[in-house]
Amino acid sequence: MITYEGRRGGRTIAKRGWRSLAGAFRAMPLLFIVTLVLGAALRIAFLKVPFLREAMPAPTLENLSGKKLFIHLGVHLGLILAWAAIVVPMAVAIHRFTLLGERRSGFPYHAAHTRNFFYWTAGLLLAFFIARSFSLLLMAVTFVQALTAFVIEIGVFIIVIQLLMMFPALATGVPAASAEARIDASFRRMEGNFWLLARTVVLTLLPLLILAVVLSRVIAGPPPPPPPAAPPPPAPITTARMVAAGLFGAVQVAAFALASATASWLYAATRKDH
Repeated sequence: MITYEGRRGGRTIAKRGWRSLAGAFRAMPLLFIVTLVLGAALRIAFLKVPFLREAMPAPTLENLSGKKLFIHLGVHLGLILAWAAIVVPMAVAIHRFTLLGERRSGFPYHAAHTRNFFYWTAGLLLAFFIARSFSLLLMAVTFVQALTAFVIEIGVFIIVIQLLMMFPALATGVPAASAEARIDASFRRMEGNFWLLARTVVLTLLPLLILAVVLSRVIAGPPPPPPPAAPPPPAPITTARMVAAGLFGAVQVAAFALASATASWLYAATRKDH
């Protein structure tokens, strides 16, 4: 396990995260390329395939039915599981490269630590999706819906920061007596370090977040005209939207990879035996 030396500042750790990501890419280029391509293909599929594209938006009160809600939740569950399966081997490889100097070899899901990492990643993504979906219950009141969504987003960010140290431990096979013990270990490691981690995450991911916002606008297509008597047809699937969807998927993968490299350095920097 590496030992953190030097200043423990958000900017310093962010720079080390970027450098570690570049080093991991040079050491395991095929893993990164395959993950980027699969991430891009997944996003293109959700734009190109009509069934998936129509199931992604949350149903409104006017057209809400049990079948539509079931399809909406099922498609999102499939997206969560597929995305986690794609990015987890890369994230585990980055953690182990940064903290242990190890290069991945063999089928990744043969290792118990990779499977555990996948279970936790998929489980937390599903929990966050359910929390965000809670605002659907308040659709009838626009202000309350917006306020609830804002509170949930802030809560999700805080929880992600608090649980961030759990993932380097999972990737490197650090044992825990139970799920509660693993969560508690991450929270204890965070004591006195919350703002350090929050600053580091923002400094590290801000460029990619801005790029993701721009690409999301392109994927959405042109804004619809004022509502006539009949709903307007969906925006056509143009080449620009397809390219933007692929780039958006690749940016999501890159952001997850960068977050993994940065989390590894944060894990080393927050060791209690410094």
